[in-house]
Amino acid sequence: MASKRKLTIICTFCTKQFFTIFTRGDRMKRLLLSLTAATLFAGCSSTNDPHDHDDDHDHDIITTVTVTFLNIADLSAEPVVAVWEDIDGPGGANPNRIDTIRLVPGTSYRASITVQNMSVTPPVDLTETIRNEKENHQFFYTAPSGMVTITYADADSRSLPVGLSFGVLAATSPSPDMGTLNVALSHYDNAADKNGMDRSDETDISVDFPIVVR
Repeated sequence: MASKRKLTIICTFCTKQFFTIFTRGDRMKRLLLSLTAATLFAGCSSTNDPHDHDDDHDHDIITTVTVTFLNIADLSAEPVVAVWEDIDGPGGANPNRIDTIRLVPGTSYRASITVQNMSVTPPVDLTETIRNEKENHQFFYTAPSGMVTITYADADSRSLPVGLSFGVLAATSPSPDMGTLNVALSHYDNAADKNGMDRSDETDISVDFPIVVR
């Protein structure tokens, strides 16, 4: 009787020893062993990857923020439109476009904001997603004191502000210097955490626009 050979098959993908097989010298058992080993390696190579590369997280990316200001006293006037854009998303190159917001002293504006992902084809407008999930979102607008006054013009089902539309009153006196309007979108995993005043720990996007009243 041929001596037994101890064959240990190690799955190189899983880096774990699975079993030990003892074989005799006949061809049939060697063939069965080869088939078993092939099956084992095929099974290991198809093991679920904890990082599913088919996941598409592009819907979470905001590359483009557009703020539009309409002169309430003269709706036929050319709207003021400012765009902030970082087309390659967070962590890449610097934003490729940052417009300056230029407002007229003493003028009231009806303003609105849209957010998009322009890094995919076709582009994805995320504004409606935020509108549909308004209980879990709120825009916060921070501008230099005395330059503009901002008031929310929309609310969620609990009468808490959302910020997709808002009013802006420019100061009556021209601003001597350029200021900064920060626009931040807070995301609340738990809608109960939203109180209309405090920002969430999770910020979907935070961008700065240069702003001037002249």
